[in-house]
Amino acid sequence: MYIYNYIGEFASLLLAGLLVFVMIYSKPRKTYVYKFLFVGVIWSIIALILQISILSIANNPDDYSKELFMSLLILFLLAYDGVLYFIFAYVNMMSMVRRGQRKEFNAMSSVLSLMYVTGIVVEIVVTGLYSYTVDGIDLSHFTRFYCTAGIICAIICFYASVTNRAQISRVIWHTVCIMVPIEIIILVAQMIAISVNRTVFSGLTYVPTFTLAFLLFHNIPYDEESGCQSSNALDEFLKKHTGKRDFYLMYVEFRMPSSENFINESKDVEYIGLNACRTIERISNRINMYRLEYQKFINVIDISDEKKALFYADQIRAVFDGVKAELKVPFNYYIIVEKVTPDLDSPKKVRQLNEFVEKKFLDKNACCYYVVQPADYDNFAEFFEISVCLKDIRDKMDYDDDRVIAYAQPIYSVEHGGFRVAEALMRLKVGDRIISPEKFIPVAEKTGCVHALTCIILNKVCRAIETLEDYYDFDAISINVSSKELSHDEMYQDFLDIIERYDIDISKIRMEITETAMFEDSDIADRNMKILDNEGIQLYLDDFGTGYSSLERVINCPVKTVKFDKNLLYKSLDDNRMDDILTYMIEVLKKNGFVTLVEGVEDESQSQFSVDRGFDYIQGYHYAKPAPIEDLKKFFNRKNQF
Repeated sequence: MYIYNYIGEFASLLLAGLLVFVMIYSKPRKTYVYKFLFVGVIWSIIALILQISILSIANNPDDYSKELFMSLLILFLLAYDGVLYFIFAYVNMMSMVRRGQRKEFNAMSSVLSLMYVTGIVVEIVVTGLYSYTVDGIDLSHFTRFYCTAGIICAIICFYASVTNRAQISRVIWHTVCIMVPIEIIILVAQMIAISVNRTVFSGLTYVPTFTLAFLLFHNIPYDEESGCQSSNALDEFLKKHTGKRDFYLMYVEFRMPSSENFINESKDVEYIGLNACRTIERISNRINMYRLEYQKFINVIDISDEKKALFYADQIRAVFDGVKAELKVPFNYYIIVEKVTPDLDSPKKVRQLNEFVEKKFLDKNACCYYVVQPADYDNFAEFFEISVCLKDIRDKMDYDDDRVIAYAQPIYSVEHGGFRVAEALMRLKVGDRIISPEKFIPVAEKTGCVHALTCIILNKVCRAIETLEDYYDFDAISINVSSKELSHDEMYQDFLDIIERYDIDISKIRMEITETAMFEDSDIADRNMKILDNEGIQLYLDDFGTGYSSLERVINCPVKTVKFDKNLLYKSLDDNRMDDILTYMIEVLKKNGFVTLVEGVEDESQSQFSVDRGFDYIQGYHYAKPAPIEDLKKFFNRKNQF
């Protein structure tokens, strides 16, 4: 009695069903070849349902209908032909060259399908596809027929890949080399098993093929055109290997023109670019490509030896030089080669190093090739340490944080012949080192930590004022407010809440704002300045003369003091025309009730020049250097207690 074991077909059907579910709900990469994959899985499900129906009837032949059974056999063979077509189409359409030969491909597929259908007709005439005996229904002829067709399809796919080897990525080639022999072995085993023990598992030859293709190329690990892996795959590689061993990363960015000529040549650009990927793959098996964005790539040179790694990097660079020479459309590339050492112990740290070094080339309008130097690693280590410290300060938001040190620079009053005001400055303590603002303020701006620093320094200035105002005669201490803070709707509220914690005269707090802040978002800036002014906080306009200067705009703003940038002073010393302009601006501002202040005065000649031009206040190393805010008592006069 012929009893067929077809549990393998049920397993294949379950796998195909799960695959369809994942394909619908996982939002995969729907590239050009994805449609062949999806439709191929649907055809697989149809074929498996027909196959299971056939085997179910074959196991219970007593009441079967010959016409129905033959119809099911023919339908399965046609469905199986559809499965073979979509496998064949998927493998071939991986190549850009084959996509350009779609007419020829469709013609060849039609011929192969016609030969397959002709074979079905011949098989029906010669063998009837199956035989019915006293032992039941024998499906040996039927199974050998479609298995033979599957073997032929596998051989044709392999041949197509061999003849197109130069145009397909390494990962596709390796997949074909592994899967084709496995499929042939399974199909031969199926032909033997159907005669020996009546076991059917042919679904395992095509459903796993579609599953593997989905996992490799549409579940985001690989790009089927370039052969590059995704940013997710790069993250996984970095998580696994950073901090454990040395290897090299080669960051590559292309800056392509957006002109009409580039659009017209885009197909050539894409074709040449993909050929470049193939060339890079052939350099070494130790080079793996990752695509971050359309024009951003990372090549992992998985070698610890510096000499060999840089040799490969030079070869990759030569490929891009070749592309640049071949393309009709000009473009620039930016390459940064970085060694990942155990000190770079996280993917985040690796990425930040690249961003840190990349700043050197943001404004370059030429091709750049740069190998990260030891000094870059040292500078980055400091940058990273600062950023970690700043983020911790921001997250804890402790107004008394000892890592933010309050300094102050006294400002000389020409009228009083002494010091009446001071500017609060920040220093950052990182470990045992004191970091200057030039280093940590740009990091704070980038990481969103500036407001936390301003709140902390304001709190420390308020405490210093509370200590000083009972015993020393002074007008105020100013703090700097960033442009981003001034452009925020509720920026003033945190400041006022801090000031209210102390029993001080609010007029002794002054705030310095930059021209950039005033002019970037003038509506919000004006509103915030008016609120602060109404509360009794006098405002300084800092860095006047750095590029946004407009006397009309300044006069209409609620600022009391205009602080001239030191560069304007230095230019006026050497240029009579600038001197005339400076003198005119001072006269106009003072005539309209503004107080004028100049910074950066470092010697006696600059000091005398500033006094002669009529500045009310002078700030600079010639008079006083920044010092801990507690030292202000050395510069302010003591009050008369009697």
